Amino acid sequence: MSDLFHSIGEFFGHTEGARLIQRIAVVLTAFALLLISWWLVKRFFRWIGTEDGRVFSRKIRSVRLQQQELLNGQEISRLSATLTAFIRRIINILLFATFSVVVLTQWDSTRHIPEIVWAYLSEKYLGLQTEFVNFIPNLVFILTVGFITHFIIRIVKLIFDGIDSGRIQLDGFYQEWARPTFVLVRLIIFVFAFVIVFPYLPGAQSPALQGLSIFIGILVSLGSTSAITNIISGIAITYMRAFQTGDRVRIAETTGDIVEKSLLVTRIRTPKNVVISIPNAMVMNNHIVNYSTHAKVSGIVLHSTITIGYDVPWRQVHELLTTAANEVEFLDSSKPAFVLQKALGDFSVEYELNVFSRHPRKTPLIYSQMHQAIQDKFNEAGIEIMSPTFTGVRDANHINIPEEYIEKEYQPQPFKLSQILTGKPKVEKS
Repeated sequence: MSDLFHSIGEFFGHTEGARLIQRIAVVLTAFALLLISWWLVKRFFRWIGTEDGRVFSRKIRSVRLQQQELLNGQEISRLSATLTAFIRRIINILLFATFSVVVLTQWDSTRHIPEIVWAYLSEKYLGLQTEFVNFIPNLVFILTVGFITHFIIRIVKLIFDGIDSGRIQLDGFYQEWARPTFVLVRLIIFVFAFVIVFPYLPGAQSPALQGLSIFIGILVSLGSTSAITNIISGIAITYMRAFQTGDRVRIAETTGDIVEKSLLVTRIRTPKNVVISIPNAMVMNNHIVNYSTHAKVSGIVLHSTITIGYDVPWRQVHELLTTAANEVEFLDSSKPAFVLQKALGDFSVEYELNVFSRHPRKTPLIYSQMHQAIQDKFNEAGIEIMSPTFTGVRDANHINIPEEYIEKEYQPQPFKLSQILTGKPKVEKS
């Protein structure tokens, strides 16, 4: 037993034994520091609390502008959690790498491993590493510009979404301007950001890339003349507020409902359910008739013209026309129909029936019902409609109305011409 203790004493007293104990102590100390560091990092990020949707025990709230939510609280929480988790993993990896280096350098047989690994990486990827390191400032600048651009576009989109939905109201800025204005603003932001980062892109100064950019610019300038004209016209139409999606309009010879407004074309669906695409430049070059602008507020005036002979009293014609208007659907009952006498023709009087309606899309049906009612009322009254022109020899001619409206005892009335003796012709009715 005394020999055993003597051997152990010699071992610990030997230089190699002391070094071994020292190395083991260093490894254990490094391992303990690694665990403590991991625990401290975990506690630190848990104290911050961003991974749990909180910052220092306070819940992350949304960022608002008036009634519009600019940044959602949950999205901020997810972004913060992702960022802090990434930072924590990087710190843990660095701590583990430091611990590995400390452990490997304690023994002569493994001390060269970190040097070999570093020398291998330096030898194989020195050029790439140098270029990447040199590119890091440019990369950081590009990523920063990209992040700021994305953030600005996100904020701008939320603002214009609020305007489009009515949650944000700006004096002089109409609600229907929100979406096209956002498209323009987003395009300007993208172009501005690209101009800023282009000199920092890899190969931006190379002759090949510069020649390609010039070639693309020439192609765009030569081939997009009409497209640019339509785009400018589309922007002008939007801010003119000539029409909105869903309005009943007439553009040149086309009448229908607006189904789409884009930067290049305007699409109209006709009452026959046919979609017609009209280039915006053509829309700008023609007059635009909008039936829906004031239809819901004050109604639109629909009119139909007929001609009646001078032998029918105008008061009776007015009464028949207004009575016919009462038979028509989709009219504004709060505003009565009225009649205008447009002209005194050579053979007849021109009357115009005017009615009010708040349903511009029902215009074809309203006109159809109005014409039917006019025919029925005048036929019931036994009055011929002289529209547009009626010519005939009325010597024993039958009245020109449907048979069901003619009385059974009706007899055609011929003309009675007196002898022209005095030189003054006379026409008498029997």
